[in-house]
Amino acid sequence: MSFAISLSNLKHNKKLYQVYFLAQLVIFSLFFMLQCFSTDSVIVARLAEDADIKTMIQTISLFFVLFIVFYFVYFNQFFIKQRAEELGIYSILGFKRQEIVRLFLAENAILVVIAAGLSLGVGYVLYFGMRTCLINFLGLDLPIWGLKIQSSAFKNMLLLILGIIGIVYIELYVIFRKKLTDILNLQKLQDKQVKRHPLLALSGLVCLLGADLLFSNLTTRPYSLWDQYGSLPVLFITLCLLGGGSVLFIIFTLPYVVSFLIHRPKKLYSMSGNVVLPRMQHRLQNKGRLLTALALLTTDSVMVLGVTFLTLSYPYEATKRIVPSTLETKIAKKRPLSTSEIKSFEQKFALKAVDSKLLQLKLKDKWYFSKRNTSDHIDVISLSNYNELMALQHREQLKKIALNEAVLVNYYVSLAPVNESFTLKDGSQTLQVKKATNQNPFAFANSVVTVIVSDAKFNELAQKYPNASYAIVSFDGKNMRDNEKLVQAFKKTKVAYFSSYERNKLITNANSPTFLMISMISILFFVTISTILYFTARIEELSLSEEYDTLAKLGYRIKEIRHVVTVENAWLFFPPLILGLINGVFGILGASYLITDSLTTDWYSRLGQPLLYTIGLFLPIYLLVYYLAGRSIGKELKEYIEPTIYKM
Repeated sequence: MSFAISLSNLKHNKKLYQVYFLAQLVIFSLFFMLQCFSTDSVIVARLAEDADIKTMIQTISLFFVLFIVFYFVYFNQFFIKQRAEELGIYSILGFKRQEIVRLFLAENAILVVIAAGLSLGVGYVLYFGMRTCLINFLGLDLPIWGLKIQSSAFKNMLLLILGIIGIVYIELYVIFRKKLTDILNLQKLQDKQVKRHPLLALSGLVCLLGADLLFSNLTTRPYSLWDQYGSLPVLFITLCLLGGGSVLFIIFTLPYVVSFLIHRPKKLYSMSGNVVLPRMQHRLQNKGRLLTALALLTTDSVMVLGVTFLTLSYPYEATKRIVPSTLETKIAKKRPLSTSEIKSFEQKFALKAVDSKLLQLKLKDKWYFSKRNTSDHIDVISLSNYNELMALQHREQLKKIALNEAVLVNYYVSLAPVNESFTLKDGSQTLQVKKATNQNPFAFANSVVTVIVSDAKFNELAQKYPNASYAIVSFDGKNMRDNEKLVQAFKKTKVAYFSSYERNKLITNANSPTFLMISMISILFFVTISTILYFTARIEELSLSEEYDTLAKLGYRIKEIRHVVTVENAWLFFPPLILGLINGVFGILGASYLITDSLTTDWYSRLGQPLLYTIGLFLPIYLLVYYLAGRSIGKELKEYIEPTIYKM
C-alpha cells in the first residue's frame, strides 16, 4: 500500500520532484564517471606509473560521497517542511509514524533507484567522451572503442545507493520521533523572526580577513609568520579562521546585511526590494548550511584548480632559469660548431647565436654551492660575454666590475649579502666576491658555479691558464623556446646540447595526467556546485508559485516578476561565489609563495595566469547555470501566472 501511495504522491508532486530527480541523475552520473575512471586500469597505468592517480580519484570520490549525503539530508528536510500539511492529513487518516516513514522512504527509494539506473548509461557516455579526449590530447596508443567497465564500479554505485537509502531512513526516523505538532509546524518555525547578531556578524568578517591576511603574510618570506612559527601550525589556524569565518559570514553576516537594507526605505520600497528582502532574511537563515558548504567547496575548488595551473605554468618559468637559452651546446674543450654551421642556424630559424668562452679553474678548497653539494672548480666568464648573453636572453645586464672583484651567479635564488673568496688551486690568485646575481647565463647542467669578472681580469686569467679554456654556443630567438623543428635539425650535427623545448616537453609529459585529472575533478565540483544551486533555486521558487500568483494579482507584470526571481537567485548564487573567489584568490597567492621562487618569477606567472585560467573555466559555467535557472523558473511561472492575469 505504501508503494502505491508513494507513486501517487510522486505523480501529484510531479513538478516539484522532477527537478529533484534531474539533480540526482546529474550527481549520480558524475559519481559513476569517476568510478569508471578509477577502475580503468589500462588508462590509469598509461597516465601514471604508480597508483597516485587512482588513489587521488578514490579520495575525491570519498569527499564527493560526503557531499551527496549532505545533499540528500538537506533536501529531505526541505520536502518534509513543504509537505507539512500533507502530514497532518495522514495523521487524521490514522497513519502511524512508522507508516509515514515508510511512505517517504519509498518515495526516495523510487527516485534514487531510477536516477541511479539511468546514471549508469549517462555516466558511461560522459566517461567515454572524457577518455577519448585524454587519448587524443596526450597521444596515447590506446583503442578508443572496446571500453570495459570493471565490476567494482557497479559495486561502488550499489553501495552508494544502499548507503543513501539507509541514511534517508535514519534521517526520517529521527525527524518523525518528534511530536506531530512540531513536525506540522516546521514550515512556521522557519518563518520565525530572525534575530540580529552584530557581534557574530562582525566576527565572520574578522575571521575571513584574518585568514586572508595570513595567506598574504607569505609574501614577506623568509620573514613571515609561516617561517617563524612553522607552516603546519599557521596553516591550521588559517584553515580554522577560513572555515569558521565562512560559517559565521553566511549564517550571521549576510542576514545582518539584509536586515540593514530592510531598514533603508529606498532599498526596501522598490518593485523587487519589498518582495525579496523580507524573504531573504528567512531564506539565508534556512539555507545557511547549504550555502556554507557550497562556499567552502567553491573556495577549495578555486584554490585546488588555481594551484594546479600554478604548478603547471611555474615549471615553464623555472625552465627559463634551468635552460635560459632556447638551445645551448654542452660545455666542451673546443668550439663545438663551425662559423658556417652557426650562421646556417641563424638564417634558417631567425636565431641569434653567442659564442661563449669560459675558464674552468680548480679551487684550493671545495666550495659548498648548496647545503649538500660542493664544487672543486669555478667557471669564469668575462663581463662583456655575460652581458652579451643577457642581451640574447632579454634579461638585465650587469654594470662594471672592479679588477680584483667578481660577481657570483647564485645557484639557489637569494638576496642575502655575499662575502666569498675563491682561492685558486695553485694559490696564486684569489677572487673576492662581494656581489651576486640570480641571472644565470648557462644551463645548470653546464655550469652551477659561474663567476663573472671584468674583461681585463678574464684576459689576465686566460693568459695564465691557457689550458682551462672551454666553449659553449647559445642560440635564442623570438618564440623559439618550443620549436621542435630547431631541435630536430640540430640533432643532425651530432653535437651534445640542452634545449628548452625538450625540457618543457618533459614537464608536460610528467604533469599533464595529474593536471588533467585535477582539472577534471575541479570542473566536476564546479558543475556539482552549480547544479545544486540550480535545482535549489528551481525547487524553492516553484514552491512559492502561489505567492508569485498573488504578486500578479497585485499588478506585477511578468517582466517585473522575472526581475524579482533574478534578484532572489542572485542572493542564493553569488554569496558562495564571491566568498569562494575571494578566499581562493588569497589561497592561491599564499600557495604561490610556498611553492614558487618569488624573486625570479613575475606576478603574472605566479598569480595572474593561474587566476585567469581558473576564473575563465569556472565563472562562465557558474553564470550560465545562474542564467538558465532564472530562465527556466521564469518560463514555468509564466505558464502558471498568465491564466490569472487573463482572468483579471
